[in-house]
Amino acid sequence: MTDLDFLRSAEVFNGLDDGKLAAIREYCREKEFRQDEKLFSEGEDATCLWIVQKGQVDLRFDLPDRPTSTKNTISSIFKFMTFGWSSLVAPNKYRLSAYCATRDCKVIQIERENLLKTFGADSQIGYTVMANLVKIIGDRFNQLQDLAWTSSYAGIQITVHLATCGIVAGAREVMSALMDEMAHADRPHIRIKNGGCIGKCPTEPNVTVEIEGEDPVIYQKMNPEKVRKVFEKHILAGEVLTDYILA
Repeated sequence: MTDLDFLRSAEVFNGLDDGKLAAIREYCREKEFRQDEKLFSEGEDATCLWIVQKGQVDLRFDLPDRPTSTKNTISSIFKFMTFGWSSLVAPNKYRLSAYCATRDCKVIQIERENLLKTFGADSQIGYTVMANLVKIIGDRFNQLQDLAWTSSYAGIQITVHLATCGIVAGAREVMSALMDEMAHADRPHIRIKNGGCIGKCPTEPNVTVEIEGEDPVIYQKMNPEKVRKVFEKHILAGEVLTDYILA
């Protein structure tokens, strides 16, 4: 059975007393994985909330017909940290794939239905857990602002705006397509990074292209097909696609 001391230190349960933690512990299941073993895949039904008990879990984009790579890691999750919050947010689909990133890792898995049952029986537990999740998600998105696929020299920088509004509009799929293009292009002078909202939510997903010596170009309403064309025409050939530019 999961130790109460561990649950007391878990970020998602911050502020809960031992009595409330004991109610949650009833539904905790401990699972172990080996390095590079997948915990779940992006697009799967999100049925569980997860907490790392030992080791490291990486959240990654999966590229079609390619093995997993640490280059595709969006976020790394360590002891006491929570992931899989899509289980509590519609449409309840995992948005990334999760992999064990160390020789082995141990996690706690809590079924969504059991969590909701606990929230229904004790509203204070539900309020505290959800308030903690809001803070956790906010902190993670702030960290994503500094995430970049970097090289020693970046003459071209591409920013995919991955705030909540962008993700809802499909920015995650745009980033995945862009990373796939990068994997094939082998251009070390190109840097790809995540950015926040630019205040143009109706035009999301937005992508900003910055080429050294030129004015930045912001593309609007991107999708995988469009961003691949931007990469081919603008990034590799220098042709700005005026039809896609944000007015």
